Amino acid sequence: MRISLVINTLNRMHTLPTTMEALKFLRYPELEVVVVDGPSTDGTMEYLLENWKGKVKICKCEEANLSKSRNVGIKNAVGDIVCFTDDDGVPEPDWLDRLVTAYEDPRVGAAGGWVRNHTGVDYQTKYIVSSRDSTSEVLIECADDVPDSRPAGDKFPGLIGVNSSFRRSALIDVGGFDEAYAYFLDETDVLARMVDAGYRVAMIPDAEVHHKYASSHIRTQSGNVKSWLQIIASTSYYIVRNAAPTTKLLHSMEKIASQKKNLMRHTDWYLSEKMIDTARHAELLAEIEAGFQKGVLEAFEYPCRRLIGPHDHVPWQPFAGLLPARERLRIALVTPLYPPRPCGGVAVFMNSLAERLASFGHEVTVITQAEPGRHHTVDFESGVWVHRLPDTDPSLPSTCPDSMPDMPGSLKLASGRILAEIDRVNARRKIQFVIGAIWDLDMAAVIASKRYATGVYLVTSYKLMEDSKPEWKANKEFYEAHVKKMIRAEAWALGHSTRIFASTQAILRDTEQAYGIEVDADRLSVLPFGVQEPSPLIAEASLKDGFVNILFVGRFERRKGADLFLDCLPELFEKFKEIRITCIGDNTIPAEGGLTYFEIFQNRYHDSQWFDRITFLGHVDNGTLEQAYAECDIFVAPSRYESFGLIYLEAMRFGKACIGCDVGGIPEVVESGKTGLLVPPGDRDALYAAIARLVEDAELRARLGEAGRQRYGERFTTEKFANEFALEVTRTLGATVAG
Repeated sequence: MRISLVINTLNRMHTLPTTMEALKFLRYPELEVVVVDGPSTDGTMEYLLENWKGKVKICKCEEANLSKSRNVGIKNAVGDIVCFTDDDGVPEPDWLDRLVTAYEDPRVGAAGGWVRNHTGVDYQTKYIVSSRDSTSEVLIECADDVPDSRPAGDKFPGLIGVNSSFRRSALIDVGGFDEAYAYFLDETDVLARMVDAGYRVAMIPDAEVHHKYASSHIRTQSGNVKSWLQIIASTSYYIVRNAAPTTKLLHSMEKIASQKKNLMRHTDWYLSEKMIDTARHAELLAEIEAGFQKGVLEAFEYPCRRLIGPHDHVPWQPFAGLLPARERLRIALVTPLYPPRPCGGVAVFMNSLAERLASFGHEVTVITQAEPGRHHTVDFESGVWVHRLPDTDPSLPSTCPDSMPDMPGSLKLASGRILAEIDRVNARRKIQFVIGAIWDLDMAAVIASKRYATGVYLVTSYKLMEDSKPEWKANKEFYEAHVKKMIRAEAWALGHSTRIFASTQAILRDTEQAYGIEVDADRLSVLPFGVQEPSPLIAEASLKDGFVNILFVGRFERRKGADLFLDCLPELFEKFKEIRITCIGDNTIPAEGGLTYFEIFQNRYHDSQWFDRITFLGHVDNGTLEQAYAECDIFVAPSRYESFGLIYLEAMRFGKACIGCDVGGIPEVVESGKTGLLVPPGDRDALYAAIARLVEDAELRARLGEAGRQRYGERFTTEKFANEFALEVTRTLGATVAG
């Protein structure tokens, strides 16, 4: 069967692009998309013409009337099935595949699915039962509690507009949408007429759509109404027009009166909660009365209703997603942090990888931690399904297979929650491959389940950090109960993951030496990370202010070399009056003695004349970070160990000379003497000399920076990284990815 998907939109540029983006990932092949705009004033038509012309049918409705807009869509739809979703709806990839199964029964004239609410987790509607008096029950769990589709029945199966579909022939048979319904009860009226005409209404629970419930001219984003006029008008009209043949008019009027009282109670509550003032309260009450009169009068004024008119046949316009379903990878990425939270290291490359894979057309799910105090949510962001799990919610299930290694309790539970979440959505997502990093072993439960092909990316692990963390062994209880358990668990994961990914030869070598293993070549991928191109809004230029601007990015801890860098600064400031320093990164980590490196430095030097030439920004958002890279002349990150060093790439893409240490994976990113200067790890004097050399030599800075920019473009772009990653996953899964 061919499907025409209709989206009716009105001034929803804050949500429509996300809905349109989600359509690219629908798996159903025989699809066309019809978008009906109007009359929008927020640039919707310009957006559609610029981004979707030739890809979807773009139509115009001249009146803010949802039923008229829906009829415009029907006139331009030629599929066997006409589906509707809202401009704040986000369908799951298998939505149409599941929905179309309802129409295998030739008696079915309409079908829908369950709808998730704005959280993406809880339901807004499940099975729905609608009635002739305009009320509906929307969270019915059991299909047995839904009445049959019986002509003239007081109750019948219901649907919600954001997840509704109709057999086109049946829809035309009953006259399409009644244009008396500018808003509210429009699809319920169609269902009443379909049921009376002998058609069945079906519900497919797992044909899911997420409804973000955006604001409109009728309601606020929280669901509070801005106006009762059209709601009560539609209600009054509906009750009169859809009354059963044996229902007396007086009984219908009593039902309408009951609905009026209900809206009045809502209005009084708004006032009592100070959500409206007395003037608005009076206006809303007046709207209730005016809408009641309007609806009843129109019910008698249009005895034949205002149904869809005659229309010409239009050609089919196939909608093409980014990739056919059979060619897509379906991947889950596991990362503790994800934007918009401040991110570094693993989270940076996971975010870049997720969005780039999605831009190729692959289906990508991210499992990450929710911000403290936030609930369990699922959102569709930049083509990626992002699941945020609170780590303190005891109601979240945690699935921990018996074969999991012995891990600290909190980390074991967190890993089990990740497996439980992937399992929860897998009936729809059909995930083929799950990848995470070795740190904290978020992947342990997924690996142990053996339900998914898995990948572990090698980064700095507990074992690799053990020698640089004397405080771990000093705390015997922590070392035995946490560190040693994690080291054993890491070794287990290296032996049981389907595939091992290494960003550099150095991290592979160091990992194999540390654990006394050799990773089999047939399950190993050495694949350098990539970082995204800078935002076009960021100016790629140093500040022309007479200063040489030096940037440090990293946590203020010993491993990141913060102590070495700060120790160089007084001498640098005394020698070079033209330098200015910016430090970005978490500066709240206690150092030796309990104080942070920032506090130690501030206490010692806050009275120095040069102290106003150093700025400590702490955590910053990505835009601020990119601007700092763009404005610096020299980038310094003297880490005592990095498995890779994304921060160097972040600077190199802006054409900045880098200073780092000749250790770990850093030399595979920064070529000493070509794209930057590398010094021995822990050598304060060598670090000082390298910084001083670049401060004094602008020509060298420019040459190293330009070479770094070229090296980034040739080897470390996100596009190259994601392409090669996809190839490695495809090889792991087999030569052909099943659809």
